[in-house]
Amino acid sequence: MLTAILSTMIYALPISVICAAQLFPLFCPEDAVAGPWIAAGAFLAVCAFFRHGSLKVRLIIAAAAVALSAGLFFAVDKEERAEFFAERSWVALIMLVILIAFVAGELLAMFRVLRIVTAALVFAACVYMLITDLDPGALTCAMLFSIILSTVIREVQHYWKKEGETDGNRHMVGILPFIILCAMLVAVGPSSDEPYGWPVAHRIWQFAKDTVTKISQFFSSDEDYMDTTIGFSSGDAALHGSLSEDSVPEEMFTVSFNRKDTPSINLGACGYNEFNGRAWTNTVDEAGIGRRHRLDTIETRCAILSTGIDNVTDHMRSIEASVTYSNLNTRYALVPAKYQDVLSQGALLDTISDSDNTVFAGKKGLGTSYSFSATMLNKNHASFIDFMNATGAPVSEKDWYDTVSGVFMYGRSNYPYEEYLAYVDSIKKNYLREVNVSPALREKLDTLYDGCKGSYEKMLRLEAVLSQFTYTTSPGALPDEVNSAESFLDWFMLENPKGYCSHFATAMVLLARAEGLPARYVEGFCVPSSSQSGTKVTDREAHSWVEIYFEGFGFVSFDPTPGYETETGWQTASERSAYLATLSKGSLDAFINMETEAPAASDLEADPAPEETSPALILIPTLMCALLFPAAILLYKAIIRRRFNKLSTADKSISLCHSNMRLMRFLGAGIRTGETLSEFAGRAALDIPPELTGFVSVYEEISYSGRTVSEDMLFTLMRSNRDLCSYASGKRRFAYFFYSLFMA
Repeated sequence: MLTAILSTMIYALPISVICAAQLFPLFCPEDAVAGPWIAAGAFLAVCAFFRHGSLKVRLIIAAAAVALSAGLFFAVDKEERAEFFAERSWVALIMLVILIAFVAGELLAMFRVLRIVTAALVFAACVYMLITDLDPGALTCAMLFSIILSTVIREVQHYWKKEGETDGNRHMVGILPFIILCAMLVAVGPSSDEPYGWPVAHRIWQFAKDTVTKISQFFSSDEDYMDTTIGFSSGDAALHGSLSEDSVPEEMFTVSFNRKDTPSINLGACGYNEFNGRAWTNTVDEAGIGRRHRLDTIETRCAILSTGIDNVTDHMRSIEASVTYSNLNTRYALVPAKYQDVLSQGALLDTISDSDNTVFAGKKGLGTSYSFSATMLNKNHASFIDFMNATGAPVSEKDWYDTVSGVFMYGRSNYPYEEYLAYVDSIKKNYLREVNVSPALREKLDTLYDGCKGSYEKMLRLEAVLSQFTYTTSPGALPDEVNSAESFLDWFMLENPKGYCSHFATAMVLLARAEGLPARYVEGFCVPSSSQSGTKVTDREAHSWVEIYFEGFGFVSFDPTPGYETETGWQTASERSAYLATLSKGSLDAFINMETEAPAASDLEADPAPEETSPALILIPTLMCALLFPAAILLYKAIIRRRFNKLSTADKSISLCHSNMRLMRFLGAGIRTGETLSEFAGRAALDIPPELTGFVSVYEEISYSGRTVSEDMLFTLMRSNRDLCSYASGKRRFAYFFYSLFMA
């Protein structure tokens, strides 16, 4: 029976899965995720056992179906019965679909010509979907593939001259695990984002295109990629009206980190300080800025170490990374906000300061590789926020020199305190341009900042508000009346709160300056979370963000663009969300919903209480099964007894012999391989009363003598069967009860 069931499943199962994948979403409830699949699998198994099972199995299945149906009918109140079954009509549809699929599988298993025609049609369907880019889903494709594979294997079996076991169905069942494995590999294997899009041909074309691009770098002009196309702005960093997302992503460089759990990180190239309302430019005075990155790193570590905390990693930690340019052709070095020296092959790479940006002595391109170490901040942790709210004055001379000599191992003359003070002044001079905001915007900002303990908390709230605006690649061009920082803020914050990264970064830089904080607009690339094996960064990851200076600590990066915030806290996302909710939810809601009247509590519909499952829906069907199951067994025994009475004396005798041998096996005294009936009787008599094994001699005589079975022989066998049943019942009463129900 098991072989027959598995043989049927070779076709019935994939057809059922295909029907389920394509039809279930049409009539099954959206909130029923696994339920329809479980019901389909259970009903498919029931169909298989009913088709190939014995009479007893069929009666039990029929009794269970009647019991469950009747039980549910009587368990539901009469007034609710129609609605109850109407809401669950999808279960009946599932059974109908699976029944049709099972019948189709049975027909395919029975008729060779039908199998071949079906496999040909499936192959033609696959070709059609390939040509038309029709995506039926990986699971459906895997099942179609298994139908073709099963048919090919059956045809091989048909023409294969076999020795020993010649049953083709047994051979098919034997290779069933292989078919399932192949289907699983197709279902879960990687595939192109555009199914059936000839990925191999695309890869060959992309390789050829990349090769031409890399070769052309050696013959290109002095045009710098970063000067022409960086982030989502171009042409002197202007804010344009829309972006194109139709182009094929082009790899720019790769990044490898020394930690597998490194979060996403922004690598900056160009920083800007001057905004005229429509575009960013760089007018940084280099005096005192030249070693900004090193001075910034020293200031940050000095601020943290001067607090006397035991564990510095509560606030910051170091990462190491390496960058390799591919299609990028530029003089700019891609580095994070707080980085140490840029190294190539273990030696210091020749970089210089150019208006506060880190650049190479010459333009770099294909094959340029360098590494750096950088400091990451526990930016959103509660203790770090409290720490940052307390900053606001330059570090002391003593703390400065203690950090320079004790941590960085430099002499006092390498980084004098006077250079640090000049650096702070130059930061304020270059990045603290005066920004005024309109009264309407100031009212909203005051609401947003209400209750803040310091400037850092204000910036966190501002970042959170901006990240709730709308991200779009088509926000429209800037209106003609936008010609200053103030007019841009009014247009973006009050009239058109949507845009791409340049809009969000610009708004936050200007609003930070309005609160007296030096800030710079930065463009570069956003590198997603990576592993040691490296991550390919394309031009799609070009991005812009904000660096804000907090006196006494240094620059901190903020990313207000929706969906782009760089999470550098070593805490879970849920912890951060919970903290920000308690920190600013009231003020955020007030900012977003200002001038919007909240609906009255009486106007809001209360969520309906979840329906409670009535115990009757479980108890009554169970009780019905308990009543009808014994009835099915009694009916089966009545049918078997009727069939037995119609048998001839010889057939009755053989049936009783087989029944007695099954009872002997139940009692632990079954016949062994190669053992004669006489040997069996002698051995069994050691464990079972000898008078109970007397039927063996009759069995032996029937099997080998060729004599006609007499009534006396039949009577002896019937008495032995009755005595064996009585003995088994007394010896193993509980086990014999189930044996008599299911095995006898």
